[in-house]
Amino acid sequence: GLIRPFRRRLPGGAGMAAGAVAGFTSFVSHAGGPPAAVYLLSQRLSKTEYQASTVLVFWAINVAKFVPYAYLGMFTRQTLLADLALAPFALAGAWFGVWAHRLLPERAFFAITYVLLSVTGAKLVWDGLS
Repeated sequence: GLIRPFRRRLPGGAGMAAGAVAGFTSFVSHAGGPPAAVYLLSQRLSKTEYQASTVLVFWAINVAKFVPYAYLGMFTRQTLLADLALAPFALAGAWFGVWAHRLLPERAFFAITYVLLSVTGAKLVWDGLS
């Protein structure tokens, strides 16, 4: 088909490199998804393993960002109130993700993942060039 998984896994060091790039780009521009997704997609995981790995990677990255963000003064009353106001949308998004995960067959899940990864990559390149 048009969308096929990688034929072979990336070498072990690639995971460390992808994690470092994902962490750095997540800290600098909140754009750590593509490097993590490219690596995780190469591992030929099931959709559940892929989604769980993505959640774990970004949980770890976000925990690691807490201290530097606090040091930079990013947790102000205004930002915390905005966080509180947006929390219901985050919960709704998480619920929608669980619902979609259960609903979508594995092939459709990965097809959508590849399309969204391509769109995200194109948007990041566009932003970088403009």
